[in-house]
Amino acid sequence: MTRLIKQLGDRLGFDTYRNIVRPYRSITESEEDEKDLVEQLFELGEHAVYVEHANWVNFTQYDSPRPIYINMVRHPIQKVISAYYYQRHPLIFAQSLMRNPNKPMQTKKFFDTNFNDCVRKRVSPHCVFDAHNPFNGDWRRFSLHLCGNSEICTHFNSETTTQIAKMNVEREYAVVGSWEDTNVTLAVLEAYIPRFFTDATKVYYSNTKNFTINNVSHDTHLDKDVEEYLKSSFAFEIELYMFIKQRLYKQYIAVHKNEF
Repeated sequence: MTRLIKQLGDRLGFDTYRNIVRPYRSITESEEDEKDLVEQLFELGEHAVYVEHANWVNFTQYDSPRPIYINMVRHPIQKVISAYYYQRHPLIFAQSLMRNPNKPMQTKKFFDTNFNDCVRKRVSPHCVFDAHNPFNGDWRRFSLHLCGNSEICTHFNSETTTQIAKMNVEREYAVVGSWEDTNVTLAVLEAYIPRFFTDATKVYYSNTKNFTINNVSHDTHLDKDVEEYLKSSFAFEIELYMFIKQRLYKQYIAVHKNEF
């Protein structure tokens, strides 16, 4: 998405900014951190796009105009599988060591264990999904990002967190799309935010390989027992995902209602 937005900016006359990747960050931001972010963003000017893995921030709380919020999601189970193998890709792991030299090295078993075995045997905290595991607070789930920085947003697989996230999606996000529905997402972005996404579909398909550089091939097969465990562990995440997909398709139908 960052690369696509950058190319659209070159065509449409706006600047694209990417955050500096920090070696470590907490799963929520303090009020002071939120205020700093708000001030930094509005120093960028009107015709700018900023890209970051960030939790929702209430800009009006800081007497600031609201930005145009967008986000991207994918199926929660596929997301966690992808995260598992992404973190174990040699190049990605090496880059994380460069950013954080204090990060511990891993054994060969860490890289060789497949996702099904890791979940079934609980050999790593990255494969245990319950409310008491601090790793469940990381970027692998999107209810946290859509809920915000309050303590309740850190609760894993929480009905309350999910409902807050749904409310924010409806009220605060112009578009929440998914690469699993590329054509629908790009069409909605073009229609709802033309200042920044005019011709997004044409640009994306003119050189698709340029926008998929972070793909890491991995096995997506799930054993039945592992799949059932994950469906239970991510029940509210899946509910939120389906809510977002329904909203996206409603937006698409609204855009193309005269064609049906």
